Amino acid sequence: MNRPRAFHIVTVGWERRLVEGLCDPVAAKSAARFSHIVHPSYVAQDCPDLARRSDIHFFRSHSHESMPDPDPGLLASLERPDIPTIHNMILGDRVVSKIDGRDALRYATFLVRRLIELYRRISPDVIIGAFDALHGGLALAAARHLNIPWFALNFSVIPPGLACFCDRMSPAARVSLTGPASGELREIAEGALRKFETRDIQAHAFIAPQVSSLPRRLSRLPARFSALTRTIRNARDREYVQFTQKRVEHDVWAALEHKRRAAAARRALSEAHTLAQVPDTPYVLFGLHLQPESSIDVWAPFFSNQIWVIELLARSIPPSHKLLVKIHKSDVANYSREQLERMQSFPGVELVRPFADTRSFIERADLVVSIQGTMGLEAALLGKPVIMLGDSPVSVFPSASPVGEIVELPMLVRSKLAQPPPGRDDIVAAYADYLAPFMPASLNDWSVEVAADAIERYVQLFSALERYVRAGLSAPLQVAL
Repeated sequence: MNRPRAFHIVTVGWERRLVEGLCDPVAAKSAARFSHIVHPSYVAQDCPDLARRSDIHFFRSHSHESMPDPDPGLLASLERPDIPTIHNMILGDRVVSKIDGRDALRYATFLVRRLIELYRRISPDVIIGAFDALHGGLALAAARHLNIPWFALNFSVIPPGLACFCDRMSPAARVSLTGPASGELREIAEGALRKFETRDIQAHAFIAPQVSSLPRRLSRLPARFSALTRTIRNARDREYVQFTQKRVEHDVWAALEHKRRAAAARRALSEAHTLAQVPDTPYVLFGLHLQPESSIDVWAPFFSNQIWVIELLARSIPPSHKLLVKIHKSDVANYSREQLERMQSFPGVELVRPFADTRSFIERADLVVSIQGTMGLEAALLGKPVIMLGDSPVSVFPSASPVGEIVELPMLVRSKLAQPPPGRDDIVAAYADYLAPFMPASLNDWSVEVAADAIERYVQLFSALERYVRAGLSAPLQVAL
């Protein structure tokens, strides 16, 4: 009797540390078969050890591989309601969005042709992609074109250490692989909420280096010299690396200009009038996103112009309230003096210092507006009125609402300001619904080794996905959290 073919999981766009640190250990303990179409920055000729592996596939065999002419007809044929437009994919890519438009379309044509070729040859049962970059969006589009199931991992923030799968480019597109009893979910939600209320659980955020002392600056000179050396070396292959490396990584003048702009931005922020403490006046709170970042450029592309969002909110908020704009603590070097002044020029707008205590500002806000950020979830857990501008699972909470039609935003703001707080039981019930798709996994910090017990949890996660796909994407499993 023939044994059934091993379930074939193919990752697209993952980096080496994820392949070797996560997938290889999972594959060793799993009945499933894993293959990988690695990130486009990897070239076969430069990675001979990876190239020798039969489960590793590359977009390019050598770095000087030429790009084809753009094929607008092919690219347009991939667009459909559950897939970002090609132009959105390009604008959401922190590298490709900065190059010439025709070159971006040439690169997109190359990527999608290569993906379709590899999918047909590798014959995956499921594609595991990612939310980032042009190749991430095209991996989804090519999978839909060939009727291959596609998913991306999405990780919880509060509490950390859980993961689920989304089946399109939105955090609201989470699929439920598990079916734990509602009582168990409620206990988990109750415990996590209690820890959040006491600040035993807080949202993790990468913090950009602050302006440092002279000795610290001197200690970083070797690393900066090394980076400059790499930039000079990469400049020789600028035509080929422009698709996968930021300009500052292959253009010396761009690197120097970036340093100058970042220093000027930090200086402008230090001189701007910003709030460090919660004011006594009523206010609506809006938090800027780190940008570029998939949570805004991919998950909410039509709100990615954040200065426009500030103007939109300023036009919608009644004069009884200020609009406080919290600068992201990981993005302190992103805004020029002109941009800061532009934000402050709108009626009622004041800026909040990046390292001010966000939680205190959330607790005293009359309304919190978020695009896709964790601030919306934190406010909803505290029962604060919330407006989510992006397609977000936070909208399941009783105090949270999606934005709806833009012209109706002023009335939505007023209705939210008048909304009574929900009961704690209602918050817990909604939190249980919010957590339902998640399973135990790990933090998504791939700079540290994934622990052995976390590998076992990922084995269970991928096994649940296999059974979900084999069952026709319909039957949730009973898997304990």
